[in-house]
Amino acid sequence: MTLVPPRTLADAAAARDNGFNLVRLAAALGVVVHHAYLLAPVSPGDDPVSRLLKPVTNLGLLMVAVFFLISGFFITRSWMHDPHLLRFAVRRAARILPGLIAMVLLTTVPAVLWFSSPGAGGLFSLPTWQYILGNVSLHGLRYAIPDTEWQIAGVLGGQSLNGSLWTLYWEGRMYVMVALLGVAAALPLRQWLMGTAAFLLLAASLFPDVAGNYIWEQRLWSMFLAGMLCCTLAARLRIGPVQAASACTLVALNFTRGADQAGNSFTWFGIALAAGAVALWAGSAQLRGWRHLRHHDYSYGLYLCHWPIMLMLKTALPQLAALQLLALSLLLAAPLAMLSWHYVEAPAMKMAQRWLAARRPAGESALRA
Repeated sequence: MTLVPPRTLADAAAARDNGFNLVRLAAALGVVVHHAYLLAPVSPGDDPVSRLLKPVTNLGLLMVAVFFLISGFFITRSWMHDPHLLRFAVRRAARILPGLIAMVLLTTVPAVLWFSSPGAGGLFSLPTWQYILGNVSLHGLRYAIPDTEWQIAGVLGGQSLNGSLWTLYWEGRMYVMVALLGVAAALPLRQWLMGTAAFLLLAASLFPDVAGNYIWEQRLWSMFLAGMLCCTLAARLRIGPVQAASACTLVALNFTRGADQAGNSFTWFGIALAAGAVALWAGSAQLRGWRHLRHHDYSYGLYLCHWPIMLMLKTALPQLAALQLLALSLLLAAPLAMLSWHYVEAPAMKMAQRWLAARRPAGESALRA
């Protein structure tokens, strides 16, 4: 793998040799590691990275924040390339819903069959379908979600059946935000989105209720908005090793001051700055290897299915330690993620593109999402 001098984020996003799919996959693996330690039957607790980052954040939330940064960049790019509400909605639905439906069904069915007292009969019960329909509909993007859409009574002891899904309906709300800002544009689109992203970032810091009434995890809101802002600057913005190293150096200096004065050695701003800079550097880098992983995005399927797999393994094999649970979970989740990408997610996106292309008005140029 060879790295060349940094190119602009716009050039990187348009190229097929960028590392953004690898960044997403690394983020998903970080979430899996964090959950393996939390859910381990033997000595559950924090993973080594989370112990270092406490009490500011943990590995799982940090990796989700990286997802939101990358998502903010590419969702904004999609709108800027084709600012049409219906086409935007179709593309977003085609990306998020087919894989979600497949993974919710593939993980719920065995959980109900093998880890509940009703067994096969439970597949036709109201609680099962409340859970399934609530999750595949992103809970209707409601703010407050009933417990019946997080768990199924009597299945795996009534535990939350998939602790990863809480981020998806916040992601859905971010899509709505981009669309609302886009259709309300009162300036040329790039300047408008740049200004509104910066304004909302400032508002979220000065008036937390602004974000709190829309998405309760303000850190994810801020990372998505940072991704939006980066997208509007992408034609000139270059993030390379110098920028990433500078961000990490700032964090290191902050660490020494915090450790000396209070013992709370990190701040969320510093951690997010360093993680974001490294993610954008790795994503925009021109990579010469890893061709298969660069062209195929297995992160979404892995993110969706690993938690219920861990719960079922934990119940079936209560003697597992964290690293054993991690290894077995990846052994089962990785093939499911690959199948989901090749047979559900990628075909769904291609089908949506063909459908949209067939309905595009004559003379209007086709633009990629």
